[in-house]
Amino acid sequence: MEANQPTTPNPESTSSQAESGADTNPKQTTQELLDELAEAANRLVSLGKSWWNSEQRKQLEENLRTGAETIVSTLESSFQKVASSQEAKELQAKAGEVGEKVASSKVVNELLEALTKGLHALSEQLEKAAQELEAKKKAESSTTETTGEEPASQEIPVDKA
Repeated sequence: MEANQPTTPNPESTSSQAESGADTNPKQTTQELLDELAEAANRLVSLGKSWWNSEQRKQLEENLRTGAETIVSTLESSFQKVASSQEAKELQAKAGEVGEKVASSKVVNELLEALTKGLHALSEQLEKAAQELEAKKKAESSTTETTGEEPASQEIPVDKA
């Protein structure tokens, strides 16, 4: 029965045959790979140069340039037509009138005055609060210096809602 069994190749014998069949060493194989990569890179550079100098690329560039110039000139003329139209001039005039009315409006002036007074009052209150805090701080520091104790700390409960 042993004669009927299929034989499988021995991996060790196969690898030794490959090594003995090829008279190359790892350094030579690496160098060949590097040479092939360099040759492929040179071909790619050559292909890029050929394409850059080709008539197709030049025609594509010219078409893109012409198209962009056409779009720009069309947009400029459209904007000029809109800006010079009677509706645009009327709209600009109305916007200017509305701006003048708002600026000269009694309500706006009263609102500005009230806002100015409110901000002034707020500034005074903040100044007063700052002075009170400064006075309190000085009083606490003088109490600490005379008694030699730290001021009593006070716990403030915080609601965690």
